[in-house]
Amino acid sequence: MKGMIFNLLEDFITENYSDEIYEEIISKCNLKTQEPFVGPGTYPDEDLFEIIGNTVEKLGVSIEDALKAFGKYIIPKLAEKFPGLMEPYNNPKDFLKVIDNIHYIEVKKLYKDAEPPIFTFINPASDRLIIRYKSKRKLYSLVEGLIAGVAEYYKTSIKQIRTIHEVDGIEVGDFDITFLNPV
Repeated sequence: MKGMIFNLLEDFITENYSDEIYEEIISKCNLKTQEPFVGPGTYPDEDLFEIIGNTVEKLGVSIEDALKAFGKYIIPKLAEKFPGLMEPYNNPKDFLKVIDNIHYIEVKKLYKDAEPPIFTFINPASDRLIIRYKSKRKLYSLVEGLIAGVAEYYKTSIKQIRTIHEVDGIEVGDFDITFLNPV
């Protein structure tokens, strides 16, 4: 997992709770990584899951709620960090339809050793989009939060239904999104 996600998680915790809470969470973690997490670095997935696990325990929230909130938090931070990321698109559907190109191709360009998820799309109607997410990490709630964050960024109301199932023996998550205002 790339260091940027660790940095965003630290920011999420410190901005929403405090530096002290973050330090307390980290002190209880049994991390494989001993040095600070840096954006371009690559770190074990287990370290991220350890931090998330200790965070939900400390804060008394469900992992699903925590991951959704974190996913929603990430979008405006990425838009701020990469100013040209979202501007070419006029609405959340157009942006979401290219997320695999943006995420997979750009991440692989920058970080050859990255293992980004794969997103595919079904476009059944002008007000709907189905996103299929495939990743060994199975961070379905995070993706749900990211989708909500994109909709919020574009000031669009959505309804999304998540379904987890197998395709060719591989677990995937489908996110059936209905855009409630015109896109």
